[in-house]
Amino acid sequence: MDINTSIGIQAVLLVLALIVLMLRCWARFLLKQSMVSTPDIFAWLGWLFTLGWFICSTLALRILINTPAIGDELVVNSVSYLKIVLAAEYFFDTGIYFPKISIVLLYWTLIPGVMGSLRHVLLIISIYLGCTLLASVLTNTLICRPFSDNWSIENQLKSAWNSYPSFCVQWGLNFSTDLIIFCYPFFLLKHLNLRREQKVALIGVFSLGAITLSVSLSRFIAYNATNFELDDESGNTLSLAEMSTAVIVVCLPGLRKLVVRSRTPTAHSSSNQASGYGIHTKISGITQTPKTNTLKGQVQPSYAKWGVRDDEIELVTHIRISHELADPDTRSASARSADSGNFKP
Repeated sequence: MDINTSIGIQAVLLVLALIVLMLRCWARFLLKQSMVSTPDIFAWLGWLFTLGWFICSTLALRILINTPAIGDELVVNSVSYLKIVLAAEYFFDTGIYFPKISIVLLYWTLIPGVMGSLRHVLLIISIYLGCTLLASVLTNTLICRPFSDNWSIENQLKSAWNSYPSFCVQWGLNFSTDLIIFCYPFFLLKHLNLRREQKVALIGVFSLGAITLSVSLSRFIAYNATNFELDDESGNTLSLAEMSTAVIVVCLPGLRKLVVRSRTPTAHSSSNQASGYGIHTKISGITQTPKTNTLKGQVQPSYAKWGVRDDEIELVTHIRISHELADPDTRSASARSADSGNFKP
């Protein structure tokens, strides 16, 4: 792959991730939610670090035009190049975690408090994610001692950029968090009392993480197939592809509003609308399908009764309704209080 082709592909992927991010914010606006939530902030941070990687990659590749890598070990006799790729290393190994944090924050919104075991597991995942992020930064900082050897022409093979052990550690941390975050939501399915087509839709959403896993694994295989001597043009492209797809995958579930038309409200539920998971009920009272009974609660315009805001993939109602229908005794004290306050003898 030549340098201009590499830069062009990276630019396209970067712009595509930006477009998806902007569409996600627009979808939240259409749902009458705040334009930016906390998960959105981390998704944007992921994109900004992707932008940082792209800038560093472009500058480094431009240097290679006049100062190409030489020898079997592809050393580059340029201090500027070595400093730029060191900055790129931090942009990648740190920025790749922000989309993961975004999706974990979304999981905290989706999992009801009554599902204590799942929330305990999610807490462990959150702590592990924080630890891997810290370990990633420390690995880049401590793998090469003294730190100035990272831009030393004579000792550049000891740098974080050229260190194969560092690469393996970073990839292992990155891939392990991706795999855990990918597998976690599937354990939620057995707790849901949803129709088959709704569960299939949920599996589809949860399976989006397989895209990021595939890109990450492809990058690891490519480097190992070349004995860690993959040219910068190909390696940089694969790295930006992983970062951009991570951002895109995090945003895709939030675009439902842009591709699904709302159904005409019925006489019984004026706030129902179609979603990728069947009819989504946007009232805080609990309304079931015609095949089941109806639990009546205080009608509110949002999920405020549950202590959470509407989220972009709108699964909160399904999760909470399914759990309460399976075990009506788990209704919160505030919900029962609201019901009794609205009861007319």
